Amino acid sequence: MRGVVPAVLEQGHEAIVVGAVFAALTTFTVFLRFLTNIQTRSKFSWSEGTLLLAQILYIAEYAVQAWGLDHGTKIRSATDGRLAIYLQSIYIGALFYFPVILLTNLSILFLYRRLFPVESFKRWSAILMVCHIVWFIPSFVVQTAMCTPPSVMWQRPDLIKDKCIPYATFFIVVCSFELVLDAAILAMPCFYIVNLHLPWQRRMELLVIFLLGGLVIVTGVLRIRLSIEPGSTAIDFMHDILWLDIHAGIALVCACLPTYRPLIVKASSVVSGSVSKIFSSKDQSTDASSKPSDSSATQKHAKMSDGTIGSSPPMRKKYDELGSIDEVGLVEMETKSAYSAVSSIV
Repeated sequence: MRGVVPAVLEQGHEAIVVGAVFAALTTFTVFLRFLTNIQTRSKFSWSEGTLLLAQILYIAEYAVQAWGLDHGTKIRSATDGRLAIYLQSIYIGALFYFPVILLTNLSILFLYRRLFPVESFKRWSAILMVCHIVWFIPSFVVQTAMCTPPSVMWQRPDLIKDKCIPYATFFIVVCSFELVLDAAILAMPCFYIVNLHLPWQRRMELLVIFLLGGLVIVTGVLRIRLSIEPGSTAIDFMHDILWLDIHAGIALVCACLPTYRPLIVKASSVVSGSVSKIFSSKDQSTDASSKPSDSSATQKHAKMSDGTIGSSPPMRKKYDELGSIDEVGLVEMETKSAYSAVSSIV
């Protein structure tokens, strides 16, 4: 495995850039999530609260990493004082990772509980929430106390083998359990979506949106594979930092994707309306018989762009009939379809 100093000199700047890109991307996607809530007049709940907190911690994590990497890329020797700053930033930044993942996944599960208001689904989501907390507590404690004392990592790197846990083993175990939990979260909505009373194209559309979360598992596997080398008790810090930012960033993005359809529908309606006006102004010299046709087409588009997946207007029943939820406004399924789907599974 390459040394700490050569690794940061080789990939430090790359990690800073990648982290900045994902910090900006996640900030934008979370902003769109809240904008969608405002546009659809959906209530702010635990899902939005945990997501916002996760995003704040993600930015804090990147800030600490960038601070350390900036010093790390200027290291001139193994005795350079900036090496201690770099190693300290690695230690502190890693502590942010666990709450970021916990809060992001809790946000997804809270969202699921709104989208699928079924007792069995709520029960399974509650079990997964408990599992995440059980994963988080020991992982965070061990990460915090990985060395005795923790300052050994940056003050006496030569004593790491004697004073610190075999981190590679801990890393593999913790990340593997996390991926199992991620897979469970990914699978949960699929069983319900396939039972929706909607055209198969719409069901596939929903499945694709949720299954994009599989990117989290892919990046998690790559993180383990690239950070570990057989026979070593340590990990490649630079690969870990790089893929940690990508992995957690994609998790935050995927937590927002299922909520975007109302915003996309509204944006499409605005763009379509603008295009129609442009062509209408160009065709003013044509006969007046085309105008009613354009008007009827616009009316038809307005009916279909109210945020529904089905071709017919949504049944605007009070959402309390399915529980305290706003799943119709988020995933855009008809109330009757949602109720029939979840009822057939219970």
